[in-house]
Amino acid sequence: MRIRLSKDAALFLRSEQRYLERFNPRAAEAVLRQLRGSMRLLLDYPQAGSPIEALEGRRRFVSGEYVIDYRMEKGILSVSHIRHGRQLPPDLLADAPADEGN
Repeated sequence: MRIRLSKDAALFLRSEQRYLERFNPRAAEAVLRQLRGSMRLLLDYPQAGSPIEALEGRRRFVSGEYVIDYRMEKGILSVSHIRHGRQLPPDLLADAPADEGN
C-alpha cells in the first residue's frame, strides 16, 4: 500500500511548510509529521473519513486543523486535496459568491 498526492495536495504541503517555517520551524515540522501520520492511518483505516456526498468514492478526514480529501483504490491512498479547516472545500469554491464590493 502506498500514498499518492495530487499536484494540488503536494503544492499545499510545500506552501504550508514554507509559510509556517517563517514563523515557527518546529510547528512546521509538527504539522507535516501530523499530516503524514494521518495519511498512514488512512492506509490502515480507509473508512475513517466521512463520505463526501457530492463526490462518490471520496472521503474527508480531519487531522488537527487540516482536512484531507482522499479515496482508496487498489491499495493506493489517493489524496486529492489538503487544506486548512478554515479554507473552503474545493468542491464549494465554484459556488462561492463573487466579491460584490467592486
